[in-house]
Amino acid sequence: MTDIRLTKSKLRQRYIEIRSKVDKAYREKASNAAAAILTRQSFFQRSQHIACYLPFKKEFDSWPIIEAIWRAKKNCYLPVLQEDKSLWFIRYVKNDALKQNQFAIFEPVDHSNKLSADELDMVLAPLVAFDSSGQRLGTGGGYYDRTFCNLDVTNKKPLMIGLAYQAQEAESIPHEPWDIKLDGVITEQGFTGFQLF
Repeated sequence: MTDIRLTKSKLRQRYIEIRSKVDKAYREKASNAAAAILTRQSFFQRSQHIACYLPFKKEFDSWPIIEAIWRAKKNCYLPVLQEDKSLWFIRYVKNDALKQNQFAIFEPVDHSNKLSADELDMVLAPLVAFDSSGQRLGTGGGYYDRTFCNLDVTNKKPLMIGLAYQAQEAESIPHEPWDIKLDGVITEQGFTGFQLF
């Protein structure tokens, strides 16, 4: 294991533990605050095709955000894991059937409303930690990196916004050439822009 990967692994353990200590009441308050913060942003108002995720284990609760997307009459998409370890995005509407994938993460059953990554306007991404330069530390599978890293050379790259608790901000996250950076992050305390803001 390289030094960077070892450091990432240690950071991942630390911030998963921090995230796991968030109690239910604070989790609910934080996710409602984040939804309100998101809907006030001009980039949200301009976006029509928005990818989000269903929270897994102790990930930042995205349900209030998904509901806000629907209330704003925008299209919400959920990631679906592919065999090549990349992601497709499937339109998700209320009461759509879901099934668990090999990692016990819920995904839409019906894949007929599929969108590729370059057709999205914005991606609301889960994360384990982030830093002040926009580096994102995920769970280590590389799915988001693999899906979006090659879009940097096109004009079709969607805005990449992380969802996290403020306590998930790290001092610095080491990165490799294929690691995608966040354009911004929304926490319970507000929005911080990195790349385009």
